[in-house]
Amino acid sequence: MLKSQTISTRGLLAAVIIGSASAYSIPRDTFTPTIKGTPQVLGLVSDPSFNRDSCGSVRFQTRDFWTCRDTQVNDEQGRPGGGTISSTAGFTPFNFDGTPYVEQTNIVRMTGDNHAPFYDMTNEQCSACNQCNGNTAGACLDGKTRYALWPDSPPMVTAGQFEGQVTAYTWIKNQKLEGLTLLQNNPSTALHKITYDPFNPGPKALPSVSIANPEFWPEGSFAYGSYGNVVNDGVAYLYAKADDNGKPIALAKVAADSVEDKSKYQYWVGGSWTSKQPAITDSNAHLVNAGAGGQGTYYYYEPWNRYVWIGQAGISISAEFFITTAVKPQGPWSQPTLLYKGVDGNATLPAYSLQAHPTLRPGSRNEVYLTYSKVDRWDGVELDVYSTPLIRIEWE
Repeated sequence: MLKSQTISTRGLLAAVIIGSASAYSIPRDTFTPTIKGTPQVLGLVSDPSFNRDSCGSVRFQTRDFWTCRDTQVNDEQGRPGGGTISSTAGFTPFNFDGTPYVEQTNIVRMTGDNHAPFYDMTNEQCSACNQCNGNTAGACLDGKTRYALWPDSPPMVTAGQFEGQVTAYTWIKNQKLEGLTLLQNNPSTALHKITYDPFNPGPKALPSVSIANPEFWPEGSFAYGSYGNVVNDGVAYLYAKADDNGKPIALAKVAADSVEDKSKYQYWVGGSWTSKQPAITDSNAHLVNAGAGGQGTYYYYEPWNRYVWIGQAGISISAEFFITTAVKPQGPWSQPTLLYKGVDGNATLPAYSLQAHPTLRPGSRNEVYLTYSKVDRWDGVELDVYSTPLIRIEWE
């Protein structure tokens, strides 16, 4: 679950856009995406065994692979209870034409063998909490704090998306919380490596995951790749968003086959690429309009010849999807504009974790799929139930 505050989305978006005088002096992309017809709510991405929060997805060959944050086990009545699993994963099937398979009950069935967290705690986190075996929630012995293994983006596939063995990566901040309060801004970031054998037996068998580097990005630096990422023409473009100092966004790049080698990285600073990693306070590394401040998804869209970000305005708790585009990954990015408004839940935090799912789109279709975490109260009692609506948007 995300730490959120109630704030005017339009007011916050204005602050994101005009928060610095330099925003006026930088050219913007003038492309305007246009929706064709009315967006369709296709159904819910769901596994009846689990109450899942904050899910994102990416294509793993013949199925779509999902990773989610905190997950509770449901009882026979579908009521969430029991302990919390800090991260889970699963697969959903495609139709023959490559579109998501939606059952007649308007469910996109997610399957996965989730007896333990998908992403593991680091050795340092285990030592700090004095426990790991069976510690599915990342909880510490003080009964107040925990390490939340919360991916902000789905895995970034670097090999095997359509054939062969899949290799993918996820950057997750080593963030310690008390309740929903982050105890440290800009903590270190672990790099998790995922491998998947398409001949792995069983429809519920999940990919293998390991910690390639427990502190790939050190404390107090940009966590490149955690906020979002795009692989295009063999290059991985990695976006970061700071936890403080106005929450600026920054960009790095590396060859897709060299993700684990930090010596191969370059950083966008002062209008050019450099091998020297900038400080998190270096305003020359901050991008303008490369997002609306909240969680979202970056991707490259061939029909537009543009990079796209779709997501939420910062500190919003509403299912309002914003969009911004750019010809180059570093920009200039267009001013974020409202794309689509979904139905909010009736809980205290009604909607968040807005995501786009570009790999759900078959190559010939001019469309994109969206999801978000919709949170409702169970029969009016103090129990939150999470659902993941799947929305299809077609472009003009």
